[in-house]
Amino acid sequence: MIGPDAPTQVSTGTLNLTQGGIDTVHATNIDLRQGGIARANATDIAVSQGGVALARGERVSVELGGIGAAFASEVHLTQGAAGGIVAREVHLEQSLVRTVVANEFRAERTTGILLLVARRVEGDVRTLIDWRGALAFGAAFGIVSSLLRRRR
Repeated sequence: MIGPDAPTQVSTGTLNLTQGGIDTVHATNIDLRQGGIARANATDIAVSQGGVALARGERVSVELGGIGAAFASEVHLTQGAAGGIVAREVHLEQSLVRTVVANEFRAERTTGILLLVARRVEGDVRTLIDWRGALAFGAAFGIVSSLLRRRR
């Protein structure tokens, strides 16, 4: 549990955390269930019904949880939410994400993304802004801002 006796930093080989919270973790493997970590740096990070503010690792997997930002080689997000993901491979299933930057992106079941930048996209994904929408928004923004400058 989070409390006055809870550690703020942990460095270990494998961390299994259930219903608790830690500020910073450096480990080889992290298994988080129903808890939270502010900063996680590990080779493998697995989250179930929990959250991580900043996750860095080779593989990050989240089920029924959330991530503020993830930087990894592989990210798997199932029925969760994320602010931003930067990874080589991203696999989402019934999730909501604000921003994804990836080499390969795959979505199963309906997944919602605000902004997606990927070399290869597969699956059922709904983006709020695609390249055509971004181009139209940029053109409209440029016209409105130039009109406002001329008024001054």
